Amino acid sequence: MSRRHERGGETVISVTSAQPSRSEELDSRIARYAWMMSIRIVCFVLAVLTPSPWRWMFIVAAVFLPYIAVVLANAQRTRGLADADPFVAPQRPALDAPHDVIKPSDPDRKIDTEK
Repeated sequence: MSRRHERGGETVISVTSAQPSRSEELDSRIARYAWMMSIRIVCFVLAVLTPSPWRWMFIVAAVFLPYIAVVLANAQRTRGLADADPFVAPQRPALDAPHDVIKPSDPDRKIDTEK
């Protein structure tokens, strides 16, 4: 006998449309940052080995690459779910106005509410 219970009318999200786990996302961010920093090291080495006009380009690239690397490493890949619809809460019945409203028969009569 199967323990699987099927519920009628519920939307099931498939595993292929799920977001990646936090550890997978962190690993990809670390890998992107490591690649950018390795390019920065190459820029420093090339700045030492190349003649003057190219040298300054590599130095500028090595200076600005950490900023670009941090921005690209922190940029999250957002993947839209094509088949998913937003959740719409079912309408709840509104409460009716109370029928037993007590109205004072004499509008000039004051009601003492302090006790």
